[in-house]
Amino acid sequence: MSYEDYYDIFILAQQNKEAPYYIVAFDVVGSKNIPVEDILPLRQKISYILITVYRKLEDYEKETGKQVLIKDSRFFPPWSKEARETVDHNYMDPDIIGDCFLFTVLRDTITKEQIVNWVYEAKNRVGLEQDFHIADGYYETNEFGEANEKLFRGYCMRILENYHKKETKAKIKRIKKKLGVD
Repeated sequence: MSYEDYYDIFILAQQNKEAPYYIVAFDVVGSKNIPVEDILPLRQKISYILITVYRKLEDYEKETGKQVLIKDSRFFPPWSKEARETVDHNYMDPDIIGDCFLFTVLRDTITKEQIVNWVYEAKNRVGLEQDFHIADGYYETNEFGEANEKLFRGYCMRILENYHKKETKAKIKRIKKKLGVD
């Protein structure tokens, strides 16, 4: 099944106050119009943003004394040896998928606004001109085997990556109506 088959589970996960995980995703606006020769410099700038904000999240954990990042031995950053050996985005965090990048944190440990502010600070520092579509959402499990009953991280990531698209918004709106959810 495709991640698109999980919109209903995505919608319900947003209503679930017990969903333990939270993702904030940033997708480059107008990326289809970026010339091929500008793609590598764009990815390098996004990598800088990823590393900078991830380090800020680690520092925030130390400063506040509370766990913010997911501590799961399966998770690895995109600059690690594991990332060079696999393309398993389900466990890469922070993650970059094309021109979309995202951060995963534990629910209610840090605000979306703080993450967005750090991303824009790093964006300005590195001189990235493009703006971002920003989407966020909760998910319920890191276990792929539970994906039929709970919203799996990988599906949430793909939905958030496409959340700004007209067809995605329309489909989510239809499913919300069908489910009776606002």
